[in-house]
Amino acid sequence: NISLAQFSFTVLLMDSYSTDYYDVQYPGLIMKLHLTRQIGYHIVQTYTPSTVFVVLAWLSLFIPAESVPGRVGMGMTTLLTLTAMFSSVRQNVPRVSYISFLDIWMLICMLFVFSCILEFIIITIFLRSGRKGQGEKFELICKISLPIIFAIFNLCYWPSLLAGYFDEE
Repeated sequence: NISLAQFSFTVLLMDSYSTDYYDVQYPGLIMKLHLTRQIGYHIVQTYTPSTVFVVLAWLSLFIPAESVPGRVGMGMTTLLTLTAMFSSVRQNVPRVSYISFLDIWMLICMLFVFSCILEFIIITIFLRSGRKGQGEKFELICKISLPIIFAIFNLCYWPSLLAGYFDEE
């Protein structure tokens, strides 16, 4: 009984043959091995924690802009944690020459966290230049639009991922 972590597999015996190289016969089998990655592992280890970090970054928008250490600390911590997670994920998956769905997910999550940090920088510029009203309006727009954009991304991402996953089975 063979088991592979993170994979389910099927083996199809296609054909058998015999060769006679150098006056000696060798029996052989032609088989097809189909590996399918188990998605449950990455849902628990990657997708759920990275979603939590995106939500934490978004919640940092509710910390008052005058509380610089709180917002900077929360934003930088979530960005650095996502970067470390992305590095760990890349070490645990096979190296491929193309961009994978997991790469797209992690990059978009880091982009959302970075946009929360960028929002804070823009708000600080508004506050220091004496345009508090514009800053508050911009912050309200970001508080509403960032989760909506992340939800739209999820509505596009998950059907694409799962369609490819179930097509291979």
